[in-house]
Amino acid sequence: MSETSIGKVAEIWRYPVQSMRGESLAEAEIGAAGIIGDRAYGLVDPGSGGVVSSAQGRRQWRGIVTLAVRYRAAAPAQGGPAPIEIMLPDGTTLIGEQPDVDARLSAALGQPVHLADKATEGVRSTYDHSPLHLLTTATLKQLAEHHAKGEFVSARFRPNVVIDTDAQKGFIEQGWIERRLLIGEIEIAVTEDCKRCVMTTLPQGPLPMDPGILHTVTVQNRTRAGIYAAVTRPGTIKIGDAVRLLD
Repeated sequence: MSETSIGKVAEIWRYPVQSMRGESLAEAEIGAAGIIGDRAYGLVDPGSGGVVSSAQGRRQWRGIVTLAVRYRAAAPAQGGPAPIEIMLPDGTTLIGEQPDVDARLSAALGQPVHLADKATEGVRSTYDHSPLHLLTTATLKQLAEHHAKGEFVSARFRPNVVIDTDAQKGFIEQGWIERRLLIGEIEIAVTEDCKRCVMTTLPQGPLPMDPGILHTVTVQNRTRAGIYAAVTRPGTIKIGDAVRLLD
């Protein structure tokens, strides 16, 4: 079987709490369920029957993406105490284990929420079917050509891995669906397109509100930007690793 070089790993992202801003990594351990610790926690509406709230859903939850989160220690592979810290827009830092974390998060969001460990509390999530999310610089460049004032950066699209495809432009990763890639030590099977939603438009950190982001993705590529993949051989990836397409 032959291999074709298609780029290298430019960015690695992990999102400890679903819908919050994530953390940039130099390397990451990848298991069958994706990056260890990715979306391990979620904010649950106590009245929802155990469904993780998402910023892509009702307008009242869109403030979740203004919160940033990172691990303070190694991410637990199978649930457990939440060794995370959450940064609120006003600069306040919350610790995942502090007794009043639910009350503090509820006050920040203006809605009752519970910080849930998804592995041990049995809550339901919309992301569990898609272990690894990839995006190329080619897609970002292609979209930027059609909305010059837009900031087409990875943070808006929330990938786990950004692949630098050098000078290429276009939605090239869609040609990898139902094919396999090698990235560092891991092998993945590309399963489907990533359909985009309102989260790409929301203000977060230095990024402003911009409905033109989603409009551009919709007009140029029928709301698709990036791909999802299953992990067929776990291992470690790091910035600079070669990405190869198996032929």
